Amino acid sequence: MSVGGPTLQPVDLTPMQLRTLRDLIAADPVPADPSPFERIRSLLEDRLAPLRRHVGGPVWLGKHRLTDFRRCPGSFAAGLLGEGQPFQHSSRTSAGALFHKSIELDVVTGRSADPQSICERAADRLSDGDAAFGRYWSGLDALARGEVVAEAGRHLILFRESFPPLLRRWAPQPELPLKALLADGRVILSGKPDLVLGLPRRLIIDFKSGQAWPEHPEDMRFYALVHLLRTGLPPYRVATFFLDSGEWQAEDVGEETLEHAADRVAAAALAAFSFVDGGRPDLHPGRHCDWCPRRASCPAASAWFAQDVTGETSAMHGLLPSGEPTYRSATLDPGSARRGDGAGSLRDRDDPPAGRGPPLDVRPGHPAGPVR
Repeated sequence: MSVGGPTLQPVDLTPMQLRTLRDLIAADPVPADPSPFERIRSLLEDRLAPLRRHVGGPVWLGKHRLTDFRRCPGSFAAGLLGEGQPFQHSSRTSAGALFHKSIELDVVTGRSADPQSICERAADRLSDGDAAFGRYWSGLDALARGEVVAEAGRHLILFRESFPPLLRRWAPQPELPLKALLADGRVILSGKPDLVLGLPRRLIIDFKSGQAWPEHPEDMRFYALVHLLRTGLPPYRVATFFLDSGEWQAEDVGEETLEHAADRVAAAALAAFSFVDGGRPDLHPGRHCDWCPRRASCPAASAWFAQDVTGETSAMHGLLPSGEPTYRSATLDPGSARRGDGAGSLRDRDDPPAGRGPPLDVRPGHPAGPVR
């Protein structure tokens, strides 16, 4: 096993920790195929060969941009071109960032400090090293900071209750930065999974405090691909772990997983360069229009917000400055929202099941169906 068999005695662990160790961390991985690195990289380089002639800066692709492309190429294009406001933290996002930093300190200190002390120290480190967090943190009073620390501390406690102590020989790496260059550097893939365990083959985990969404398995497949391109070996498994319920969605990584992720990357990269050159993206409206910087001028978004599920007009929720829809007579194709869930001719692949059941709170927020 890449992480190795459990050396902690069962008496040392709670039932939840033992279950995570037995069923997620220490389960036998699929044997490594010696050839996927060269084959998958060649597949990508062949698809992206036309981009080598492109003049200009590189296109960066991460899991969030790939999700934007899957939902709506118009929103994806807006992000590529730097439209919209810079990211600003909220109480929720700042607690999430602080929790992830706290895991890093918790791992390296071997759980030797209480959760509040870990989170307070993590806040100091994060405010110095992360400009967006630092700006948000400096604007909070003592009570507001305490609320953020308390929320991060709750997540840290759930992490400790769910996972056994992470042994040094597992080489735990919180927020391991990964990057891969393709097409002579014209395309850069980057990601930073929440936790990586094992050597030489690894388990990659992302933590979520809310419900499951269809993009979570896609995010993990992307991490598997970037890890392969960066290290030459795929992880043996990827998983999204839901802290509130202690459940997870796991997928053993095989060639089909990597091919699917490579197809998504190639489709997004080719589209990105066409948009940079002035191409017009298809528009797939949906609830994601709420945070798209183009929503006020997008005809597809206008039609979406002008109608409810029965086809009747509804409030615009401030979509347009005038408060009036510009295309009230437009009719939405019933399948338009579902088309926003796919982009390009990708191989069908069902999402992995959630671990142990699952209870309702870890099922996808809306029907995902096969990936297209």
